[in-house]
Amino acid sequence: MGIRLKKTSIIILTYNQLPLTIKCMNSIQKHTAMEEIEMIVVDNGSTDGTVEYLEGLPFIKTHFNPSNVGFAKGCNQGLKLATGEYILFLNNDVIVTENWLDPMIELLNKKKVGMVGPVSNYVSGLQQISVDYQDIEQIDNFASRYCEQQRGKSRRVLRLVGFCLLIKQEVLDTIGSFDERFVYGSFEDDDLCLRAIQEGYQLHIALDSFIHHHGHATFSGNQDIDIHYLYHENRRRFIDKWQIDLTYFTHPRPEIVDLVPIGSRKILDVGCGAGATGLELLNRQSCQLYGIELNALVSSIAKEHYETVDHTDVEALEPSYPLGYFDTIIFADVLEHLKNPWKVIQNLSKYLTPNGSIICSIPNIAHAEALIPLLQGSWHYADAGILDRTHLRFFTPQTVHTLFPSTQFEIIEQRYQHIAVETNVELFLNEVIHLAENFGFNMDQLANYSKVYQILIHVTKNETSE
Repeated sequence: MGIRLKKTSIIILTYNQLPLTIKCMNSIQKHTAMEEIEMIVVDNGSTDGTVEYLEGLPFIKTHFNPSNVGFAKGCNQGLKLATGEYILFLNNDVIVTENWLDPMIELLNKKKVGMVGPVSNYVSGLQQISVDYQDIEQIDNFASRYCEQQRGKSRRVLRLVGFCLLIKQEVLDTIGSFDERFVYGSFEDDDLCLRAIQEGYQLHIALDSFIHHHGHATFSGNQDIDIHYLYHENRRRFIDKWQIDLTYFTHPRPEIVDLVPIGSRKILDVGCGAGATGLELLNRQSCQLYGIELNALVSSIAKEHYETVDHTDVEALEPSYPLGYFDTIIFADVLEHLKNPWKVIQNLSKYLTPNGSIICSIPNIAHAEALIPLLQGSWHYADAGILDRTHLRFFTPQTVHTLFPSTQFEIIEQRYQHIAVETNVELFLNEVIHLAENFGFNMDQLANYSKVYQILIHVTKNETSE
């Protein structure tokens, strides 16, 4: 391998959709210092004039496949042609904007940062932002205003989307390239991100870099690809590879973060998963995170940004923390899985400071998803949701307070996350309420509580409690 240039190698895949490719190329030439990049385009068997267009661009390296070999393999082919110290995988259905690349490179140069992505109008996860432009001509003006407001800001995450992914070459040398088992596209970027995190690299969103994304253009413009089948097939392969549905553990819980007091400095996250919610807390405030997580793989991911993570069952844990050590303890969808959640709360509350907080999210068994089948004589456990087969304890908005005796705790706030029910279900429950009145039963809250999916509760420990 020759000496790598101190440049960014931009690798773009094309598969038809020539008009979008032209817009992408034009925007790169307009908003990028071309002497600081090299462009590599891999075509996956286009038949719409894309090949001829690419052959007429003297400033790019090309590789032409006779047929569609998929996103992962195509990117890997482009990677073999790259000589830059930074590698940027970029979709052809994007329009870049002024100063799009420099903020990402500046962020990537920070210690431990291995992968960076921008924000966009159309992308899954935390990279998506709201935009106010109505057509392509307004993109540059929006990007200029937005990025100036976000200048120098970033957000650490567990996942970046491959539509625009900037990576240090040394990271790829360490973790390898895209896994080609994920055919055509979907989950190959999730897989790459997780491998990077396992090696101790950080992932960041450059909040001051904006790229317009048309979204799914390759799939919608090429009818030989079934995007829905592809997603589910690659999701199955992702789970088979990692032996667990990691997507369940890598999503942050903003509703939990919102309840954590901003002044909390030491936080215990029970059932922390991969630490996605903890990362959001670190992005928001200065704090130290400690975790308890039963699953070995996801706990190893959380250890990369938590002070410590105890890989154990919380009901078997003998804590080594000093008494009164934590300002806040989080139970995010944990208590319903325990044999004795009351005892766990009692045990761990000893490690709370006086007036320390407990933040919980707990599913509501009175939601229509469970209530209506029960009235029909059915109680079928599922892999997820309110009737998750691993749930051992069940609570409603009226009974959740039993977890927190008033002699020891004060309920500061009780919020609800709602999932609407079908109109006929709501009408039926209202009829039940009226019928119940005739028999002396008070069911005034039946219809309202049937829409509550999760109970969010913030309690504090009484200063005088033991």
